[in-house]
Amino acid sequence: MSEINLDAFKYSVSKIDDGFVFEEFVQSFLSAILGHKFIPVGGTKDKGVDGFQHIFHKDSNESVIYQFSTESNVEAKIKNTINKLKENKRKLSRLFYVTNRDLNNTELISDQLSEEQGIPITIYSLKWFVTNAMQNEGTINAYNIFVTSYFHEFNAPGKSFVVSNLDKDSRLYVFLRQQLEEKKDDLKIDEVLTNTLILFALEGTNPDKGIFKTKEEIIQSIKGFVKFDPKILSETIYQRLEVLTTKPRKVKYHTKLKGYCLPYETRLEIQSRNLQDQNLIEIFQKQTEEKIKKYFKDASVSVKNLSDLIDKTIHKIYYQQGLEFSNFIINRESKEVIEKDLQDIIGSVVDESAVVIQNKEKVKTALLMAIRDIVHNGTIEQNKYLRSLSNTYMMMFLLQWEPKLAIYFQSLTSKLDIFVCTSIIIPALSEYYLEPENKRHWNLLVSAHKSGISLYINETILDELVSHFRMLKNKYYDFFYHTEANYLDDENQTLFIDEILIRAYFYAKMRGRVKRYDDFINNFLDPNLKTAKDDLISYLNEVFGIKYVTNEQLGIKIDEKEKSKLLDKLKGRKDFEIKAETDAKLILAVYKLREKNNETANTGIFGYKTWWLSKDTSTYKAVTEAFGEKKYPISCYIRPDFIYNYITLTPKKAEVDEAYERLFPTLLGVNLSFHLPRDVTSTIQVRIAEYGEKQPVQIKRILRQLSDKLKSDPKLRNKKAVTHFLDDELKKIKG
Repeated sequence: MSEINLDAFKYSVSKIDDGFVFEEFVQSFLSAILGHKFIPVGGTKDKGVDGFQHIFHKDSNESVIYQFSTESNVEAKIKNTINKLKENKRKLSRLFYVTNRDLNNTELISDQLSEEQGIPITIYSLKWFVTNAMQNEGTINAYNIFVTSYFHEFNAPGKSFVVSNLDKDSRLYVFLRQQLEEKKDDLKIDEVLTNTLILFALEGTNPDKGIFKTKEEIIQSIKGFVKFDPKILSETIYQRLEVLTTKPRKVKYHTKLKGYCLPYETRLEIQSRNLQDQNLIEIFQKQTEEKIKKYFKDASVSVKNLSDLIDKTIHKIYYQQGLEFSNFIINRESKEVIEKDLQDIIGSVVDESAVVIQNKEKVKTALLMAIRDIVHNGTIEQNKYLRSLSNTYMMMFLLQWEPKLAIYFQSLTSKLDIFVCTSIIIPALSEYYLEPENKRHWNLLVSAHKSGISLYINETILDELVSHFRMLKNKYYDFFYHTEANYLDDENQTLFIDEILIRAYFYAKMRGRVKRYDDFINNFLDPNLKTAKDDLISYLNEVFGIKYVTNEQLGIKIDEKEKSKLLDKLKGRKDFEIKAETDAKLILAVYKLREKNNETANTGIFGYKTWWLSKDTSTYKAVTEAFGEKKYPISCYIRPDFIYNYITLTPKKAEVDEAYERLFPTLLGVNLSFHLPRDVTSTIQVRIAEYGEKQPVQIKRILRQLSDKLKSDPKLRNKKAVTHFLDDELKKIKG
């Protein structure tokens, strides 16, 4: 029998805070020990409505009840469950309460409750799980499936973990499907959001009082709103400022001060909208408090700081089930889905609140009834308020500013092993003296490493790098050394130099950053190139976290017949035979590593683990031509702009968490919804319905396929491609 680490087991099971993840784990774990199945009390469709969520009966005896719960108030939860069962005339001969809470007095609580309620009550707590963790292969398998499916690891900065259900939640499916839509960029969500954030940032400016903000100050203000650096919007902010300062002008620009402010008309418009939105918020709060107090009165309870409890409930709804909830509010779809989660959400809000222990179960029931009433039969103001927040959520979702999406992409990085091509490394080195915001390839590699992606070069890539530096040395001293003055006098001519490292040297020298070519090269390796391999291995590891692995360490053997076959196809696409052979070795190495590590079976919804990061993704066509479409159906290349747009530029989970605290629910959260295009919600509605029609095994397969397609398909293009700053400058000259 295989073994598991009990400390790891205890830690991971204790971290489950999703009731449905816990429910699935417990059913599998208990079945392995007890040998029977569990049937939902109240049926499968309406158990959230009738209060029997996570309550089951034994398949051979309906009166033996099992309740699975992650909630903190064990005694109150047990009493409340028994009362509900009795109210619904459910026969109850014994209750098993299963929790992942670490209780010290389990037997005492069980004995007292058994005597008080008049039925045998047994509590299985975290200690019970640990004691039985390795009882048989079934319990071990239940744990391993849980860890593989739901326990996601973040590698940077340092290891951290989160429990999340990704494939049994429509958010990831809908997002990945939408990212592959041909017309997704037509929605221009980033421009809509940026316009609103700019106007928010400029509130308080006034040309009559000489109050302006620079571009940098606007970006700093926006960071304060969303609580993270919106790098993905930086370029868009500059573009939208240009648009907003032209007719019809929403923003005024002061040339001498190089500052921006709101003109009188815009200030009036924003003030009017803010007053309307603030009034809407206050009406919603008042109406909702009155509704909840009615249910509290019926339950004979009262709560201090009721407005705080309402805000936290709304916040958690959008945080935990924002997509389905927003879809219901906007389109009146996904009713069953929101009912499924609402009870757990409200339970966790009340557990974390200051409500006295003896009232918590009553408050949960009353709050659940009130929220349901508001969601399904709310006033005009309540519907408008929730619709505004739902529109804002949809914008955030499409920009990947969403908790589940952050978990997915942050977890994905820890599962990627990427070999970095010279087409990325050489441009990155050439950016050494550029301004930080212009070091795109450099920042790509640094951010990839910091996010947890494992970066590598092997002997093939290292040999190609060394050869490139030898070629550069010969080329510089043969063609440029004696004619430097000609290039230094004409920056335009410098930008036409083919070799990016030589071009970067001249660009840096013209700005006084370096004096000699050898000094420029010495930043990376000794210019005499005698120790080039060792120097590059050390530098790339130190600066970018790129590790060097030998062919022996890889433990693979490339089929010479396959290499020869691929080489024949690549020769027609490559300028040099040596480059074609290098590419053939790398391509086949990636595929052999995927086979060796059985990545088809072991990577789940995240897709393949091993990739080659290169700009030359078009050569995958040679693989298809050489071997057909079936042998290697998924490209070996991962797109640089995939890493740039989905990992480098997007916020991490901790940043998203803080942003949601700031936005849901607040005045800004309401304001951001003002310009949402209508096409957005209808597209998402279709995808949610599509998700609901598919079986779990289908969803996992589709998520894997979508993930790999998003990483590798060369036909996909994002707005923010990884281009070289000097290449962009050259394009400006060419017009």
